Amino acid sequence: MSINELKYKIKGNESFSIREGWLAKGLFALEENKYVFSEKTAMDKLGVGSKMVKSIKYWLLASHLVEEKREKNAKHSLVPTQYFGEIVKKYDPYFEDIFTLWIIHYYITADIEFNTVWSLFFNRFNVTDFTKAAMVDKLVDECNKIYDKGNSLYNSIDSDCGVLLKMYTSSEETVVDPEENLTSPFSELGLVAKRTERSSYMKVKPLYSKLDRLAILYVMTTNLPGDKISVDIDTLLIQENNVGKVFNLDRNMINEYLDRLRQEGFIELNRTAGLDMVYISKILSPAEILEIYYTQNEAEV
Repeated sequence: MSINELKYKIKGNESFSIREGWLAKGLFALEENKYVFSEKTAMDKLGVGSKMVKSIKYWLLASHLVEEKREKNAKHSLVPTQYFGEIVKKYDPYFEDIFTLWIIHYYITADIEFNTVWSLFFNRFNVTDFTKAAMVDKLVDECNKIYDKGNSLYNSIDSDCGVLLKMYTSSEETVVDPEENLTSPFSELGLVAKRTERSSYMKVKPLYSKLDRLAILYVMTTNLPGDKISVDIDTLLIQENNVGKVFNLDRNMINEYLDRLRQEGFIELNRTAGLDMVYISKILSPAEILEIYYTQNEAEV
């Protein structure tokens, strides 16, 4: 798809980031009634206001946990995606495993048409230290490369930038009621941090202990075109939607994960003569990688 064919979606989240428990609440509600988000009773079923209902639906779709089905009766149902949504429901229905959040983060970041600001921030905002104003200006420019709207998008992009920053940074407020917790579980990923001065932020490399090597394998193999089984390390580092951009990884961290995957037999590496090539040893589908992670994790527990 050429850049001129791209569209974008801004402010679909109703100005709410993903709150603790929202994704689980949405999936459980859909398990009882796949039409719940299309019905007037949705606020009562979910226990939130109308804008939050819309936001939960948006984030379920943005996370690729569910997909919308248009049926003959003209009603729109939401059903779990064939492998990701179904596997998460089976192994991590309460979203307690940070691995699940990493994969959701990948899907949100990789979908420029549904999560435009998120995709542009991680893929094209190549700045470590920044202010929100600088972030908004850059993303307005990037959106105008896709579809020239001038400054008419400024307020909407400013709103989404605010939501993104809240989503990935911890709230300083102390909250007793979990339902009123404004901190998103995605702050646990540690990809964005506030500086001492509140108006300043920085992109942060994740802690090795928090990002599992199978999340690296998942994103790396998902980005391989067709039947290709090899990729060079430069591509992993700089290609949009690949592990370097999505997870804020530098070359040293990528190599650290690749060495672990090589030791476990998932890949082979060729670093001779400056090749820096990665070869997939075990051809696994995304679903198989998820199953390996969750079943290994169950065994360890």
